[in-house]
Amino acid sequence: MSTETIETTAPGLPAAPRRTWRQRLTSDPAARATSYLAGLLLWTVLALVFERVPGPFEVVQRLFEEFAGGEVFGNFLTTIYRFGIGVAVAGVLGIAVGVIMGLSPLGRSFFESPVLVGLSIPAIIWAFLTVMWFGFGWRAPVATAVLSALPFVAVNVAKGVLGVSRDLRDMSSAYHVPSARRIRHLVLPAVAGYIVAGIRFGIIIGWNAVLLSEWFGATEGVGFRARYWYDANRFGGFAAWVVLFVVFIVILDRFVLDPASRRSFRWRDG
Repeated sequence: MSTETIETTAPGLPAAPRRTWRQRLTSDPAARATSYLAGLLLWTVLALVFERVPGPFEVVQRLFEEFAGGEVFGNFLTTIYRFGIGVAVAGVLGIAVGVIMGLSPLGRSFFESPVLVGLSIPAIIWAFLTVMWFGFGWRAPVATAVLSALPFVAVNVAKGVLGVSRDLRDMSSAYHVPSARRIRHLVLPAVAGYIVAGIRFGIIIGWNAVLLSEWFGATEGVGFRARYWYDANRFGGFAAWVVLFVVFIVILDRFVLDPASRRSFRWRDG
């Protein structure tokens, strides 16, 4: 018989039992913190074993130098601007293509092969191609983000549309519900979770694509700055920028995309 006491917040209303230390140690936040600590420990060990691997202290020192030199905010804003435009365009086009693929067998036959080709081409190839097409500037990173992210959004949305109840779709057709109204009130709410999941993948892929394009063909931005330190054979500075853009995408996914995904599925189920 358990000896744990239960506090009350009001007469007759028992409060939730306090979490024990064992429950805290086996919780999701504890597992996440353990993962971060294990990664930091592995990084420290690799820096001690391999001379050319910069350690955490050196990377933090280079970060302070970049912030002090005024290089961080300007380059980050440039990259985020390009990244935002590319992901927005990829999201709109990807949702449209996914809905068409899910609703129309003819549309699925038309878009299936181009989407498959887009999925098979890595972002680094798009980066090479867009730099060749557009040269240095903002257009190559934006185009790379669009071409890399769009297929992932389209595939997720198409999968969600195909999962919409066939009975509901047939009933809406039998009652001659207009296509625009059917998409707005039946299809899009039903696939909201798939849309958010596709955009989530698109954001992660698009972020990597923008950085690769800036690495090969830009004169400013996060990718360009990382390439600058790499060419200078200063791996501490290079690792500092790698840490910056990894931390950015982790924070974005953890505090924005993941809650949005959970909320979209709850809204759909409700």
